[in-house]
Amino acid sequence: MLQTETITRFRKLNANALASQKLASSPLPSQISKSTLSLVVKRVCPVLGVTGTAYHVLDILLGLVKEKDLGEGQSPVVAISNRKLADYVCRSERSVMRALKKLVEVGLLAYKDSGNGRRFENSLGEAYGLDLSPACKRLDELRKRADDYKTHLEAERALKRKSKGLVRAINDACAELSNQGELAQAEELQQRVVAIMESPQAAADKMTFLSELYEEVLDSAASELQQCESMPEDQPAVSEQDQSACEIEHEATGNNEISIEVLAHALTMTTEHFIRPIRSWDDLRGEANSLRLAIGLSELAWQKAVRLLGLKLAAACLAVVVEKVLREPERLTRPAGYFNGMVEKGQTGDLNLNRTIWSLARRN
Repeated sequence: MLQTETITRFRKLNANALASQKLASSPLPSQISKSTLSLVVKRVCPVLGVTGTAYHVLDILLGLVKEKDLGEGQSPVVAISNRKLADYVCRSERSVMRALKKLVEVGLLAYKDSGNGRRFENSLGEAYGLDLSPACKRLDELRKRADDYKTHLEAERALKRKSKGLVRAINDACAELSNQGELAQAEELQQRVVAIMESPQAAADKMTFLSELYEEVLDSAASELQQCESMPEDQPAVSEQDQSACEIEHEATGNNEISIEVLAHALTMTTEHFIRPIRSWDDLRGEANSLRLAIGLSELAWQKAVRLLGLKLAAACLAVVVEKVLREPERLTRPAGYFNGMVEKGQTGDLNLNRTIWSLARRN
């Protein structure tokens, strides 16, 4: 039964505070490590909304509690006045009182008052003050809440990183559409990106909408690219606009101006089985040796490719070959030879690596 005789009448208590008092009405059932208590309680503070002065006061109390008072059958009471706490945290006593009230209501502290409301420890070992028993008895629950909060934060950060990557990839794709003469469509797609990112929706919902929009952009860019490249040479009539779009696209693919975001999106199986996720050209270049070994390419052939194409383009070719082998192993039985063929096309200007990458990304 709740021991209300230890609660003086000068303090108003609500249901949450009374629940904390109830937890503190009996000694601890088992030994608790002071370091463990401090770590768990501090980790859960963001979940409970304990910030600022309340967090500072809690930190002081966790530092002052005695290890022996955290043993089985004990009560971890810290006998310290509001004035002393105010001096420690450089705040007013009223601010300290509000902070203590917050800590009691979230279930980390309880008041253990003496008859006159003072906090002290007498020669008999009896202590009156601020009791950390609620936090001790809820330790498993608090640890789980802290772990769940950490998992939630990591998931949110991952979604934000992926969303930013998709935004960059969509912008790259819109640039491709602009080069193909579809300026109005590219602007409309970019406006939709802005609308999604500025909406008050959850990160997961934004990620879903961006993924769907990215697939739409890929389909549009790939279809326009295919239309340009599949046009027969002896076609009698071509509009000036279409001819300009095709010439721009040919220049882009001929120079192999590759977006690292689109390439990373295309290398789904490669990053799953062989290398870590690619976020930059430096990441890809760092994985070149692993990719080379994956297709059995000799060091001499690799150095020749780097000399002829440059490290950036050679690494991109290598990654594309590995991805194609993983997706269609029965169609690409000699990956090293296929890679050497790409190097030869790169010398003559016939390498359309950009189109291949867009095709792989669109089929994900």
